[in-house]
Amino acid sequence: MTVFSRSRVTTVTTIRRVRSMPASAYSTVTLSKPVKALDVVAINELSGQLCIVRLSETLRTDATKAESYLRRRVGDHVAKGETLAERRIGLRRLKAIAPIEGSIVHVAHGQLVIEGERRQEETHASVPGRVVIIEPGKQVTIETVAALIQIAWGTGGLAWGTLKVMDAKPTMQADASRFNIDHRGAIVAISAPLTEEFLKAAIEIRPKGLIAGSMRSSLIPIVRDVEFPVGITQGFGQYSMTERALNLLNTYNGREIALDMTTSQDWRETRPEIIIPVTGQSVPEDRPSEPHFKVGQKARILQKPHLGEIGTINGLPADLNATESGLWLAGAMTQLASGETLFVPFANLEHLG
Repeated sequence: MTVFSRSRVTTVTTIRRVRSMPASAYSTVTLSKPVKALDVVAINELSGQLCIVRLSETLRTDATKAESYLRRRVGDHVAKGETLAERRIGLRRLKAIAPIEGSIVHVAHGQLVIEGERRQEETHASVPGRVVIIEPGKQVTIETVAALIQIAWGTGGLAWGTLKVMDAKPTMQADASRFNIDHRGAIVAISAPLTEEFLKAAIEIRPKGLIAGSMRSSLIPIVRDVEFPVGITQGFGQYSMTERALNLLNTYNGREIALDMTTSQDWRETRPEIIIPVTGQSVPEDRPSEPHFKVGQKARILQKPHLGEIGTINGLPADLNATESGLWLAGAMTQLASGETLFVPFANLEHLG
């Protein structure tokens, strides 16, 4: 079933975005501190590789004597290939060699343990703003004023870059020949449905991210393999981006934006979004409202396989419902003339009064 999901456009609002960190991580920011997009807000120290060197076996000596041949001690840093211990037997020299670079962390029972270089796992701010909440070992919350477009589907994580919009008006034609060097390293937006040809051209130009109106679900495996985030505003199928969403993107064409395709497994909690930080604006909420449906009203279905059928609303679930595409959407239980009742997203219902 093709699913069409209207993007949610907010022209300006105050938002808070949470950046989760591992339990062992520590925060690198303080409350009320201004941060830039992609600033490090938390660091998690990861243990290095542990490598055992069998001293007594290599030096052919008793475990109690092996330590006496060491050139290094616990806490010392050693280079890969460095001689750790040496023993002469006649004209022969037996050497214990460091297999990796790192620090000696333990010596006992004729064995030596080297810990490789520690690594740092960083958590980055997704948007510029100020830090309003710090929960150690859990998360950092950043507040900012922004224009916001919550979209239907996305994959590939987070990108921050300059927005380059290709279309002034909604269109159904994705023309790959329009790519040029200015699109390299930018977040490119088109209003048309994404095609495989356009995606391949994007891979060649190497943008930081790609936004399109829609795409066929058959492209999902290909899209998941690209090295940059990809988002579709309307859903799976062949739909152009709404004029409202495209107009907002064109308003901020050339500005830096966040394309955050990071989602949880439950899309009711997190939705892919385009965040456009703005300054010097008031923040009245400007949210489009869904058509007001009531139980007993008639509605025309705008999705296959029931395209054009008229049904009766007989239920309005309070919670979002999963669709076959994996999206969680608001909608209505709709009874068809055949007596069958099915869930239909509001965006796929035409209000008939």
